[in-house]
Amino acid sequence: MAVRSPFFPLLLMLLGLALDRASTHAFNPSRLQQHKVLHLDWPKDCGLPHFKPNTVERIVSGNEARPHSWPWQVSLQFLSLCSSLPRGKAEDASSWRIVLGKHQLKRAESAESIFPVKRIYRHEHFRYPAHSELDYDIALVKAATDIQTSNFIRYACLPRKQINLKPGHYCWVTGWGDTRGGKENVSLAEALNQARLPIIDYMTCRQKKFWGDRVRDSMICAGFRDTEGTPAACQGDSGGPLLCQVGRDRWEVRGIVSFGPIGCTVENKPSVFTRTAAYIPWIEATRIRDFFLH
Repeated sequence: MAVRSPFFPLLLMLLGLALDRASTHAFNPSRLQQHKVLHLDWPKDCGLPHFKPNTVERIVSGNEARPHSWPWQVSLQFLSLCSSLPRGKAEDASSWRIVLGKHQLKRAESAESIFPVKRIYRHEHFRYPAHSELDYDIALVKAATDIQTSNFIRYACLPRKQINLKPGHYCWVTGWGDTRGGKENVSLAEALNQARLPIIDYMTCRQKKFWGDRVRDSMICAGFRDTEGTPAACQGDSGGPLLCQVGRDRWEVRGIVSFGPIGCTVENKPSVFTRTAAYIPWIEATRIRDFFLH
């Protein structure tokens, strides 16, 4: 893995695949008073992969992930050569499809499952900018059918508390993005890659020699200050998860790949992620709205 600025507009939030869980109950007006039915009823086994990821080895510049060890990783694909995410609060997206359980991009696998997309919810305040910062860089994707979990398909957890990660806390970014970096000749990875990145203090990332005021309090910075062989998110990784373990074994999606420097690895220009915890109210409100759409 190696982030152009700004990323290709693949603003997928992987957790949006669980939107269907908000509509699995039959409609009953009395339930409107029981908000627990519509609140974030995440699976109790979230964040627990059947095949454990290889997080023991020291990762220098990223490496190929163990197959199926990140079972919430999604490949969002469009059935056309020219495409972009739909614009608007909730738009039909039937030409898109969700591919789960995929490890290699260029070949099918027995564990691979494909689901058509029913709707895509882009944050209503998002505006594609002329510069590198991407405010409200988040979207939810709803599958047309329920997605059942298995050993190869599982949900990651949402952060349950507004607890900031301490600087130096190691998290993992995964994706099929560019593996070489640079401004030209993007080379997408054939296999899912993973890289370990340390969290960078927010005030440090706000310094002028870093990202300055481009970094909002709804973002997380992660990466290394030097550029010699260090991993980073890159073109093709956008929308992917920044996964962290906080005092337990479960993996939480703490960030969503948003933007970074041209060339991906530049001194004092770490990868920047949408901070998931900042959008929990929006996620919940979107799921509630979706509950009433048919």
